[in-house]
Amino acid sequence: LRRRAGSVQATLDNAQSNLLYLVNVTVGTPTQNFALQLDTGSSDIWIPAADSDVCQESNRCSNGAFDPNSSSSFGELAQGAFDISYVDGTKIQGDYISETFGIGGAKIENQTMGLANDARLTDDSSPFQGIIGVGFPSGESIASADPSQVYPNIINMLKDQGHTSTLAYSLWLNDLEASTGSILFGGVDNSKFKGDLVVLPIQPDSESGGLTSFTVVLDNVNVEAGNGKVQYSQNSLAMPVILDSGTTLTYLPDDMANDIMTGVGAVNSEEAGVFVPCDLMNSPATFNFGFGSSAGPKIQVQISEFVVPYPPFSDGSYPTLNDGTPICQWGILPAGDTPNLFGDTFLRSAYVVYDLQNKNIGLAQTVFNATGSDVKDITGSSLPGATSTASGTVVTQTFSGHP
Repeated sequence: LRRRAGSVQATLDNAQSNLLYLVNVTVGTPTQNFALQLDTGSSDIWIPAADSDVCQESNRCSNGAFDPNSSSSFGELAQGAFDISYVDGTKIQGDYISETFGIGGAKIENQTMGLANDARLTDDSSPFQGIIGVGFPSGESIASADPSQVYPNIINMLKDQGHTSTLAYSLWLNDLEASTGSILFGGVDNSKFKGDLVVLPIQPDSESGGLTSFTVVLDNVNVEAGNGKVQYSQNSLAMPVILDSGTTLTYLPDDMANDIMTGVGAVNSEEAGVFVPCDLMNSPATFNFGFGSSAGPKIQVQISEFVVPYPPFSDGSYPTLNDGTPICQWGILPAGDTPNLFGDTFLRSAYVVYDLQNKNIGLAQTVFNATGSDVKDITGSSLPGATSTASGTVVTQTFSGHP
């Protein structure tokens, strides 16, 4: 983790066995260490309580458990008021607390967060770790029960306490095999993308009707074989999709997802879910996603990014077919009755700027395994160097990252 003036950068650890991204933070005085899952699809920070049943009865809180009695900066705000549920069935309940919070070298005083005393979990084997939600405050769990109680979350507090100049951050997950990526609060790193960064307006959430998620318009999708021949194409979609780092896979409308699954030869089974042979990752085929309009930003994703290894069994082995063929999870699934979600299988190929200040999303083609740094702080009312143009049904902005 490192800190630079006007922006705050933290390393993201690719927890490949659990298919999520973790960021190291500290809580309390003296500091207690945590690894929290980064989630652009939620807005609260919460941490496990050391005296919770989950932490007391198992060894699942290895990524951190908070002891309020060991911190001189602890403040209790509302007992039993924290209550959040996730689409996978996980439910967390506890208290709202105020604490000193550290991330990327920045120290934030009096950060409101949840302390998880009770948990209903859907996975009995994974570590029980907290979450750092970096969405709009309007997406906080308290907002649905009492909107007047919405509080400044981590994005607001970084700005309010002078660590950044704006309510914005950039996300660089790096590729599937990379061990680390990064989140950059308050800045854009031109070394992490190529071509133009194109800025799209955030759309109202399809369920809440407000700006509670990072929803943008998907205009077109096509799949190209290695010889450049288009194998599948959908245009003029005008489809809302949510960019959500807390979701491992990508979820599209059922007909589209099923067409793609058929095209790649994916198999759906009760035991393994939707899988493909792992050697599909060697295919030169690419998926191309266009946003906003036909002239909007396009992100190319290698098919290998959608071929996701299963977590190993307890003996260290991996799933195979009866003939010994290794199988991997397929990374595009039907959304069913839930919103269309572009999770990590897509986001690894995109450099994304989440501009909560101006209600925009910036998209560019990522540069995998970039080693340099060319950070520009976001200080004005728009992204550095942006010029606004009208394109199709939405407004886009572009600025060049590299020649």
